[in-house]
Amino acid sequence: MNAKWMALMGTGAVGLYCVTSLLTGGVQAQTKPVQQVTLWESHNGGPVADSMTYLVNWFNRTHPGIHVTIDVTKASTKALGALAAGNPPVLAEISHYDGSFLNAHALLSLNPYVMGKGGLSEGATYPSVWTNGEVGSQHYRIMADAKVSQLTYNIKLFKQAGIKSVPQTWTQLAADLAIIKRKFPTVVPLAYKDSSAHILPPFLANGGQLFLPGSNQHKTDFLSPAAYETFNYFRTLYAKHEMIFAHGANIRSDFGAGKIAVADGTSAGYEKILEAVHGRFPVGVFAYPKGSSGHTANLVQGLGFVMMIDHTKAQNAGAATFIKWWFSEGPQIYWGEHSGFPPETRSASVRIPSSYMATHPGTRVAISELASPYTIPRPVPTAYNEVQSVLDAYFYKAVTGQTSVKMALTQLQQQADAYLSGSAQL
Repeated sequence: MNAKWMALMGTGAVGLYCVTSLLTGGVQAQTKPVQQVTLWESHNGGPVADSMTYLVNWFNRTHPGIHVTIDVTKASTKALGALAAGNPPVLAEISHYDGSFLNAHALLSLNPYVMGKGGLSEGATYPSVWTNGEVGSQHYRIMADAKVSQLTYNIKLFKQAGIKSVPQTWTQLAADLAIIKRKFPTVVPLAYKDSSAHILPPFLANGGQLFLPGSNQHKTDFLSPAAYETFNYFRTLYAKHEMIFAHGANIRSDFGAGKIAVADGTSAGYEKILEAVHGRFPVGVFAYPKGSSGHTANLVQGLGFVMMIDHTKAQNAGAATFIKWWFSEGPQIYWGEHSGFPPETRSASVRIPSSYMATHPGTRVAISELASPYTIPRPVPTAYNEVQSVLDAYFYKAVTGQTSVKMALTQLQQQADAYLSGSAQL
């Protein structure tokens, strides 16, 4: 150090501070603590996990004051226990079964942290993404990876069967399945999932409603023409051996082996289907067809970001910064091109190149489904979880002929209403 500068600065604490300030750039250069944000999410492999890791690393590089650490675990089932133990994650991805979190007052409303000026606003995301996890006017969960139900098909089989276009209605789908069954007796025309996320869309497309109007969400509407039409439709397919019930890995494996013509699944599963096929035949995808109402319908599924209670203001601010960044254009475009999930914002969707869309029809169809006014979020209340469980059970019984459609719907309505009204124990 120049002697003249030392003389001007003096010695002792004040002089040492001045020298240090000159060397480091002043008070602002003093190191601030990095806010540590734990993120619990359950993707432990494949393109989703790879994309999530890439994006978190991207965020950490561009936000030096915040560091997000991924912890791969089932937050939907473990986060409440962690809260009770005094060690909840700051940020978590949980499923739409978030009613138990709300009942435990475990979540912060995202409104003051993420919404409004400088953050997210209605119109930035697709409507079904925006309203997913909204209770009243408060957002407690917002979609991190939105997915919708869709149908994947063997293009080669369709061509050999003389089917020139994908079906636009459920009635047309039934006719196509009959053709496939007649021309390829050893092929399963349709493999379907007996879960509420796949039962409710055709029910809604046939004019059904989640709740009986005027019941204040205390009654369902399964004793309706739409429910009879939906249950009977699949019962007929099953009786004619034109469909089977199957799930996940089994559907993908048999479809990849050419044993299934049309596979029910989600937009998130399309890339997995391609892996199972391994280039043996061309694969296409189409949205759930229109019902008797004249329109299609779908439910948004998937994990959503939540901010849990019992953290510092700085940690909450760090988590909020990450969520807002996640929904910015660059991360959303990357997510839509690499994860297998569609972007959740309109601006990112239109920025994905047409060349990518042409080779990734699963993403293209998913975007069209998210943009549809007839795509809605799954219900939040804890009681509706039980409704969905009994719906799965009675749909399976009715379709497979274990009970009549009338009896199945009558008992379904009774049990579902008991859960919604609170007269049955959850």
